[in-house]
Amino acid sequence: MTLTIALSIVLALLFVATGAGKLFGAKASLEARDHFRMNPALWRTIGALEWAGAAGLVVGLVTWQWVAHAATVGLGLLMVGATITRLRYDSKPSGVVVDLALLALLIMLLFLDR
Repeated sequence: MTLTIALSIVLALLFVATGAGKLFGAKASLEARDHFRMNPALWRTIGALEWAGAAGLVVGLVTWQWVAHAATVGLGLLMVGATITRLRYDSKPSGVVVDLALLALLIMLLFLDR
């Protein structure tokens, strides 16, 4: 149970941070958006979804477990999309590795006993 809590909190903080960059227009985030040729509205939507997923991970720790499961699946789908986008635009291999590592952590979290 301790691993579930720790992993949920770490992932929630990470997705809050990356979502904030997208929502508030951090310079590095805007450069990434432009590199991926992504619509600004879509970029902000992804940031909002990252925040929603982070909130779901925390809510799932406190109350309804199904919320955490849904958030984990949703964030996993976002990471699949991120990986595909990076591969499509010939991004740095390190970015793909990070995306796949996050996806692996989300899959692990999904199957941990809550």
